[in-house]
Amino acid sequence: MTRNVLNAPCPCVACRHRRDARHNRRGRAIWIGLVGLLACSVPLAAALPDGDMPSQPVPATPVTMAIPREPVLVPPTIEVTGEDGGAIVDWRESVPDGSPNGGRLTGAVRLPASGPGYYTYDPRTQREPGGLETRWGTARLVREVMDLGAWWARTHPGAGPIGIGDLSRRNGGRIDGHSSHQNGLDVDIRLPRRDRARGAANPGNYDRALTQEIVDHMVAQGANLVLIGPSLDLRGPAGVVVRWPNHDDHLHVRFPG
Repeated sequence: MTRNVLNAPCPCVACRHRRDARHNRRGRAIWIGLVGLLACSVPLAAALPDGDMPSQPVPATPVTMAIPREPVLVPPTIEVTGEDGGAIVDWRESVPDGSPNGGRLTGAVRLPASGPGYYTYDPRTQREPGGLETRWGTARLVREVMDLGAWWARTHPGAGPIGIGDLSRRNGGRIDGHSSHQNGLDVDIRLPRRDRARGAANPGNYDRALTQEIVDHMVAQGANLVLIGPSLDLRGPAGVVVRWPNHDDHLHVRFPG
């Protein structure tokens, strides 16, 4: 008898029923196992966000994490002196003590050697720039001078900058060539010239119209005294614009303290 015949299932009805019963039991067992596995996996999947397994236990309450900030680096303080120091305006509250003819100055502010619309000069030598020791004034006076320069540059761009002479010393007190200028309220302004040159002016070469504009502007800004030379053809409010000896080459302007 051949191998195929020996391995063939028995064709009788009883053996065929037993084979069918075994096959049905195996099928039911497989389906029951699949259904049970599926029933166990559904609650687990519903409990996880996005179906991902957590890599570590999730705390019951949020955990606050302190993230250290980078340190703020403060540059070292550098003291700037000389003309470079004069280019930095250190605004502060200023107190003029006493009177312009016998006073002191606390909290002085230094006018830069030059700026928009103005330059400084030393009236003792008539050379630029103005002295380091005589460019100090109250904060208001320095601001008024700088505002004058900005106004001049804006309204008279072709006239050249205005020359600014002495203000006061840092702590006030006497200045050579002045009886006033002692408490930070006074400033000397060179007369603009008709030839637009930056140099000493006098009644013969000054520009009367431009000088009158400066007088009018300073009075409008609140100056309470403008001294003009007796030979200058200038006008202004009585008691504010006053003729005074030795002022034919500059204006002397004073603001309230």
